[in-house]
Amino acid sequence: MLTTAIASSTTGQPIDKLQRLESELCFSLIEREEVIRAAIIALLARQHLVILGPPGTAKSALINELAQRISPPNGAGLRSFNYLMTRFTAPEELFGPVSVSGLKQDEYRRVTTGKLVEAELVFLDEIFKASSAILNALLKVANERVFSNGNLEIQVPLISLFGASNELPQGNDLEALWDRFLLRMRVSYTSDSGFSKLIRAAASRRVANSNSQPINSTQPQTLLHSELISLQQTVEQVSISGTILDLIEQLRKELKGKGITISDRRWGQMLDVLQAHALLEGRDSVTEDDIAFLKHCLWQTPEQQGEIGKVIARLGNPLNSKAIDLSDQAASVYQDGMQAHKDADTNDKKIAAAIEANAKLKTIINKLQELRGQALSQGRNTNRIEKAAEQVAKMREEFINLAL
Repeated sequence: MLTTAIASSTTGQPIDKLQRLESELCFSLIEREEVIRAAIIALLARQHLVILGPPGTAKSALINELAQRISPPNGAGLRSFNYLMTRFTAPEELFGPVSVSGLKQDEYRRVTTGKLVEAELVFLDEIFKASSAILNALLKVANERVFSNGNLEIQVPLISLFGASNELPQGNDLEALWDRFLLRMRVSYTSDSGFSKLIRAAASRRVANSNSQPINSTQPQTLLHSELISLQQTVEQVSISGTILDLIEQLRKELKGKGITISDRRWGQMLDVLQAHALLEGRDSVTEDDIAFLKHCLWQTPEQQGEIGKVIARLGNPLNSKAIDLSDQAASVYQDGMQAHKDADTNDKKIAAAIEANAKLKTIINKLQELRGQALSQGRNTNRIEKAAEQVAKMREEFINLAL
């Protein structure tokens, strides 16, 4: 059974390493837990991820750090290729220049040394600025792991393509590229409490650097290339029960009824994501809690995300659905409270607005704690509820600071 394999010295150790690696990245990259997990899942499932968000939200920092953490024996990290795209980017910048010696022999081929074609992990910033001259080759590389180099078709070692953009793709010519990204994440700037951690961590690094002192003597967790391959193979052994498949069928029906249609190919690829998520959680089979991660695979437009999340939570775990509703209530209280605080014309009124919002958020936290108790009594996973409670607690902390 896979449970034995996970606990063994051959696969258990890599899983432990990968979980520690994830924890370290979450500690160093503030409020990027979900996108970090998505990036690791993409590597395990050999799928592609696009990250949407404004400049300066650690999109490239995450991918570069992850590439360095997956190391072959020589410690060089995954072979990676990074490039900032513009509408003027030419094919030779990604795929290599045309071979002069080849042209002398009436052969059209590119010199691909050091280019995208030889990379295991590719990161293309502002990817939706790709020209039509680049798109066709990029689509084939992403979907088939094949590059047409003149008369030859070359198998490429690509594990995952990571894209980043400040905006959604515009135009029909980009629909195929958008569809290649099974995992889609949106990021924004840190919250007030997150910014406090971020700026203090940056200050600590500056002090350490000025004093020529190491910030942390502990070596960062890495994973051997061979261990990543082993884990990718183990992903394929994670079982998916008939009950889970029934849930996926029901999910498809409900989303279709809401006008959200997903291609059969994407549904098939999502099974890989579910298996990878279960493995990262240390399990040998997919459970209903893994279904929640599909919210990052199913949306086409940002407006669909909230509705999809609610449907998934209700089908997979009804208590998680209630937690999401409470999270939405908390977000509304937070926005109203901040606006009331901003609009107040006296200090007393500002304090009163903060106290009122804090009281409402405290009530929501109490309800989330009750949900957690129900989940524990039913033997259900409480991660989603605890995460919601943590988010609401951060909101409360901001209002408490405003009231002081």
